[in-house]
Amino acid sequence: MNRERKAKRLKGWIPAVVLALASLGLAGGATADQRILAGVFEPEMIRIADGSLYVVEGANVLVYSLADLRLKTKMGGAGEGPGELKVLDYWYNTLTILPEHIFLDGYDKLVYFTKEGRLAKQVRKPVGIGKMAPVGGHFVGAKLDHVEGNAQYECLYLYDADLKFLKELCRQESPIQSMGRKTEMIPDVLNFSVWEDRVYVEKSREGFIIDVFDERGSKIARIERPNEKIRVGQGHRAEALEKFRADPFVKRMGFEKFQAFSEFVWPEVLPPIRDFMVADGSIYVRTPKTIGDKERWEILDLQGRPLGGAVLPRIDTAPLMVHLYGVNYYAIRDGKLYFIKDNEKTDEWELHVEKFK
Repeated sequence: MNRERKAKRLKGWIPAVVLALASLGLAGGATADQRILAGVFEPEMIRIADGSLYVVEGANVLVYSLADLRLKTKMGGAGEGPGELKVLDYWYNTLTILPEHIFLDGYDKLVYFTKEGRLAKQVRKPVGIGKMAPVGGHFVGAKLDHVEGNAQYECLYLYDADLKFLKELCRQESPIQSMGRKTEMIPDVLNFSVWEDRVYVEKSREGFIIDVFDERGSKIARIERPNEKIRVGQGHRAEALEKFRADPFVKRMGFEKFQAFSEFVWPEVLPPIRDFMVADGSIYVRTPKTIGDKERWEILDLQGRPLGGAVLPRIDTAPLMVHLYGVNYYAIRDGKLYFIKDNEKTDEWELHVEKFK
């Protein structure tokens, strides 16, 4: 599929592609059931809840039944009217499923929809604070381009119920340093996950570490696990370079120009946490350990005690810029990993389902 075409965001229009739902009974096994869904979207993130698949694309959210892949409803839309969101380059609208509402975080406002897709309310928010999500009676969100002096940081902020700034929870240097013209070629980004009234933040620059904050922003726990240090080899470098070359935004600039503009920075070892998500009352951690075309997950309880692990297919299908912004192409629900993958041969999107074991 033409990645540059997929990178273009056109207001009020969603290119037609196809989502195939593959229900896999065994991890890495053959497809037990596959149904084709004729859809109209370029997916940017997914969520699973209430027997539904939620697909975010630009300013739109499409809601499909997992049972029969029927399109149930659509909400959002590009614009500045009620319930509409702006569509901008280098920005991703994100979604959180709440008990009573669908919560959308846009560039300059937060929008609440009912589960049936009706607009409930919307409020203005601090512009450019991304991935905002409710945590207890407060909100948490990330600013990915905070600059101090010659350094650029990714910062996690806490806001009160009226969206007034309360405090900074943490920060780390951004993988892309535009002021110093340096780029981490295996980027280690600021990932966080909200579960009930807790915020979980991975600190993989320090090790296999996850800090836990309450809704008031107090750090109440640190989870630390031993980890295997995996040195960056030629294979990792080649894979990273290819991912940069294939990214739509880098292709727009031209890889040679990008290379001339920015110094490539390589780590000695892979980040011990590639990504993580808190779901079903457990912490699911993607590790850098790979076995062929699969990767190792570790599963912890909310106190950090090990519950087991799983070896599942790799899910490195999201464009690089999506990863840099901490948005993901997967969801976890009821002990299953749901992830979307672009089938280059058929020009279709596939939703795969794997069981954690």
